[in-house]
Amino acid sequence: MPNQESIYYCHPVFRPPSEAYSLLIQATEGCSFRCNFCMSNLRKKFIIRDVKDIKKDLDIGRKIHGPNVKKIFFLDGNAMVMPTEKLLEITKYARKVFPFVRCGVYAHAKDILKKSDEELRELNKAGLGIAYVGFESGSDKLLKMMNKHTTKEELISASKKLMKSGIILSATLILGLGGDNKDLSELSVINSADLVNRICPDDDILWYIACLTLMVPPGTELFERKVKNEFHEMGTLDILKELYHFIEKINFKNNPNANCVFRTNHASNYLPIGGILDQDKLKILKTIKMGIENPNILRPDSYRAL
Repeated sequence: MPNQESIYYCHPVFRPPSEAYSLLIQATEGCSFRCNFCMSNLRKKFIIRDVKDIKKDLDIGRKIHGPNVKKIFFLDGNAMVMPTEKLLEITKYARKVFPFVRCGVYAHAKDILKKSDEELRELNKAGLGIAYVGFESGSDKLLKMMNKHTTKEELISASKKLMKSGIILSATLILGLGGDNKDLSELSVINSADLVNRICPDDDILWYIACLTLMVPPGTELFERKVKNEFHEMGTLDILKELYHFIEKINFKNNPNANCVFRTNHASNYLPIGGILDQDKLKILKTIKMGIENPNILRPDSYRAL
């Protein structure tokens, strides 16, 4: 019996935890940006794949999984960077092959801002349902230090633009990004909370905020700084305290019933937490405090992963 055709992947692939059971389709390889903490470009040259090759993989996916696939994630680091006509073409084709599918992508703030409101609405109409945006921090100083190529104000504008289009925002912040520097930690807490507070919509649309905890993989610029003793990682309990102070400052004054799902379920985190901001704020703070007071319940470093 001949071997079944296989979908092309450029390993390692990068996808959000919530896309673990999605059909992964390689639309781009690597990332068009190179942040100091990220390993996505260490073994990959950034490319945008040919549309015909992406369509071929979608066809193979149909042969393997049938027509009822519900979720597709277009790899890799920031597939939203694709020219709108190409991204639109593969999204429409995905919906043709899998009639009930919702597509997702990673997106940098600049990828979103380069697209018009009409382009984003068209993408949403075609089946692009969610975009995962790495905020990392609301502090411009930290964003610049980490070579993130964006600012707090751009993150706010991009988030509001995305929400307006109907595409769900799923954003992540990185705890401990400033290392053991308490001034940088405070800057990140204050500005990250302000960033999240300012993007809160007036209606009840669904959106997501998650926190990861910094890990420093070999090969990254941050790892080189660590080896040179120029960067020291934040301690476990200080990570939890940073998270506590961040949640403390969340205040959706304009919409106390906002539908913002909050998670720290990524494998890098010491304490998995879930709730709705800021409705579950007190419950979340109580859980974090329990972790600070009972370090034995935290995830061991050996179990943490990117």
